[in-house]
This record gives sequence, C-alpha cells and structure tokens, in this order.
Amino acid sequence: MPGILKYLAGVETPRTLVFGITGKQGQSKSRMMSRYGTEIIAGCTPGKGGQEVDGVPVFDSPFDAVKAFPDLNSAVFFVPAGAVRQAAMDAMDAGLRFLVLTADGVSSHDEIALKEYAAGKDSVYLGPNTVGLLDTEGYLFGLIGGSATWAKQNYRPGRVGVISRSGGLSQLLGAFHCRPDLPGPREDGTYGPLWGDDYPGLSAVVCVGGDPVPGITMLDAALAFQEDPRTEVMAVYGETGTTQENDLADAVADGGITKPVVVFLGGKYTRAGVAQSHAGAMIRNDSETWESKHRALVDAGIPVVERPDAVFGAVLRALKHGGGK
Repeated sequence: MPGILKYLAGVETPRTLVFGITGKQGQSKSRMMSRYGTEIIAGCTPGKGGQEVDGVPVFDSPFDAVKAFPDLNSAVFFVPAGAVRQAAMDAMDAGLRFLVLTADGVSSHDEIALKEYAAGKDSVYLGPNTVGLLDTEGYLFGLIGGSATWAKQNYRPGRVGVISRSGGLSQLLGAFHCRPDLPGPREDGTYGPLWGDDYPGLSAVVCVGGDPVPGITMLDAALAFQEDPRTEVMAVYGETGTTQENDLADAVADGGITKPVVVFLGGKYTRAGVAQSHAGAMIRNDSETWESKHRALVDAGIPVVERPDAVFGAVLRALKHGGGK
C-alpha cells in the first residue's frame, strides 16, 4: 500500500537525494533513514562530487545527481539555514517532487521567497524547522526516532495520522499511539490504561515545523490523511501563531475534511508578541490567539484537549464512534 507521500506529493516510492550527506549530521541521519527503510540513492555536497558516503555516490549539485539517477524524486536537507533557500530552489529546478528542510533559523524573508518559488513548481516541501516525516510503510525523512531500531519498535502500523507543529510532540503523539497499556484520562473520569495490546497504531507522522511560513501546512497534511485509506483519525498538535488551525477548522466545518480530528492546542497563556517556543507561535493578530483558534476548532465540532495525555483517550473515542467516513 502506498504511504502518505502519494497524497502529499504524488510520490508512491520515494527515491531520495540527501543534501549535506558528507557532514556529520548528514552522515548519521542518512544511516538512520536508510536502516529504517528509506531508499537513499545519492548525496549532494558542492565541491565533494565523486566521493562516496557508505557506498552512496556524492554529486556537486542536484542536477548532476538527477542526470545520473533520473528516478530521484525526493530530497532531505542537512544544510545550514543560510543555504536552505538556494539549495531547495535548485532541487525543485532539478525536478524533485518532495523536499524536507530540517534547518532551524531560516529567515522569514527566505521562507517567503521559497514559498512563492514553490508555487510555480511541481514540488512541495516540509519545513523548515521540522523533524521531518515518518511513514510506517517503511520510510523516514529527517530526525524522527533517534535511531532506526527505536523507530521500528515504537512506530507501528495502524490507524492514526499525526500532524504537529512541534518536533517533540510529533514523536510523542506518534509513538504513544503504538504503546500497549498506555495510561491516560478515561471517559469515565478515572485514570488508567486506555487500551491493552490493541493499540490504535500509526499510519504516518508529519511535522509541519515551527516556523511562521511553512511549506506543507497543517491543512495540506490533513487533506493528505483524508485521502489515505489507512488513516481513520487525525491527532493534531497546534499552538498560537499563524492561521493553520483556523484553516483546518474551516475545512472540517465545510466538509472538506470528514475523518475525525482531535487537537491538543498549546499556548493558552501565550501573550501577543511573545513566541511560546517556536518562531511561528508568536501572536501577530487576533485570529492567531489561543482563544480564537479554540473557538474556531470547537465551533467546527473538533474535540480540543489542553494536555497531551488527553489526546489518546479522545482518539480512542473517535475510533469507537465510527472512525473515518
């Protein structure tokens, strides 16, 4: 069965180019991704063309890599923030369909320019400032899991699609849906195991990143999960800043999203002009406040919880009451 990338980017079998593969992080994360199952075909580091990293050939540019391997269709970037804009544009120009930009600290100016550039290309990108994407069909892009062994043990196939603006919450919401005997607040007001060995499991986890101008948005990810036949319910982490949660609420209210959605909404006590934890969490106008987002989500009929351990019981209730439509 195809994974979430079919519905995000039209990519059924990702074949991947790693930017910055010769660097310390690029090497270590490429090994983790490969061990998890990601098919890494080539690497790219300017000036390092002709080298190899763990048997993977390195090229000076994405154009050289695609010329040698025309079936390349995706890329993950372990490059400095200041290099992200040009590297991502080059990857799009080379015809790569799906990009993951992991760098933190990319300027808003560069993010806006990249968003505008991507609008004219047949490419989509995740991030910047993202831990990436993991699909239990067997591929991983970015930093999720810490190690391939841990990821395989803790992210197991199932029915929940996770969307998050936070790296840490991406991993927590993903892994805990796959944990037997997970304790949490229950429907009857008690606290204890929510399920036994019949945990709901995970289809995929998508971290849209913590920056103010993301490529793939929460709504984009939700629309992909809406099409994904494995996914029966979406577990979402949202927060103040941007209008992504408001857009998701509108899509649910309008019937564009019909599968159940559960949201853990952070930032209740965030003040305007102060970033909660991510650059994108800063409140710039009334629509970006916790209160405005909470009202929009609740008015759309979306269950909203205020603590992470309440997500799992809410997901379980959604699954018991019918799952996807």
